Amino acid sequence: MLIYRGWGILAILIPIVCIMIGISLFGEAGNSTLRGFLYSLLVSGIIIVPLGLYLKRKGRKHDLYFIPLFVWGIVWITVAFGFLLGKGLL
Repeated sequence: MLIYRGWGILAILIPIVCIMIGISLFGEAGNSTLRGFLYSLLVSGIIIVPLGLYLKRKGRKHDLYFIPLFVWGIVWITVAFGFLLGKGLL
C-alpha cells in the first residue's frame, strides 16, 4: 500500500520510468546492468529534487510515506552515489 499526498507518487514513478528508459537505451539484451541501473537512479534523483522544490513553493504538501518529494530525490542520489563509489563504477 502506497501512502502519498499530492504529487508524492512521482518519487516512485520517475525512477521507474528512468530505469525503463535506461534499459531500453543501454541495456544488454533487454537486461539492465548495475551501472545502467545506478545511473538511471542518479538521473531520477536529479529530476526529483528541483521538481520537489518547485512543487513545495506552491504551498501544498507532496510526499510519499510522509517524506517530502525533494527528500526522495536526495535519497536516490545518495544511494546511487554510494553504490557507484562502493562498487568502483564511478
